[in-house]
Amino acid sequence: MFKKIEPLTQNNHQDLRFTTISNYNFARKISNAPISFSEFLHASRHYPIVFIKGSTLPVVLLSLSQNQNNFINDDGSWKVPYIPAHFRQYPFALVKAELPADASATSSQKDAEANQDRYVVCIDRDAPHFASSQGDIMFTANGEFTEMTIKAVDFLKLYQQEMAVTSNIVKLMEEKEILVDRQFNVNANGQNISVGGFRTVDMQKLNALEDAVLADWVRKGILSLIFSHVNSLAGMQIN
Repeated sequence: MFKKIEPLTQNNHQDLRFTTISNYNFARKISNAPISFSEFLHASRHYPIVFIKGSTLPVVLLSLSQNQNNFINDDGSWKVPYIPAHFRQYPFALVKAELPADASATSSQKDAEANQDRYVVCIDRDAPHFASSQGDIMFTANGEFTEMTIKAVDFLKLYQQEMAVTSNIVKLMEEKEILVDRQFNVNANGQNISVGGFRTVDMQKLNALEDAVLADWVRKGILSLIFSHVNSLAGMQIN
């Protein structure tokens, strides 16, 4: 999705203009997208929600074929009312920054810095949002972020925080071993094909958990997320 990612700076982008667009052709070759816990309810009404093997983030399936997104119309508009935040944050992104080595720092200082993630606001310079000479500037004359840019950065920060919480929730599911490997059956050109690499919640294993765990998950809202996930798979053929 990102083609030319670079840090957003006043020196390089003082005169760059941002335009909101409703064309999602930039996502046409993306077949799944990560979602946060706050998106489950809305996303479950339109997309299958699954867990990818080797990842602690849930995703919505946009297609069972690689490099294909079935939710974009020919004119680039999105087909359903809810658009995942993964696409709504584009063309902005928070990228983890590499901290320069400091030879004078003590070992405890170095350990503290290693455990403190620092992020840089970046943009995709080749995004269609920056193609016009008209639109909103991103820096004031004094080099500060404009209100539009601040809102975009706040969205990035909230999204990142929610994804961290979501990852921890999935880790809890993994610890309780309720996620199991599944295959989805699809019919392509008259042939039945099984597509693997996905995980879903096993309801029998979920129901077998200790009452204390289930009660804790109810209070934390984890069970409601699981039910949204399970309901999202109602139209899928699963093995």
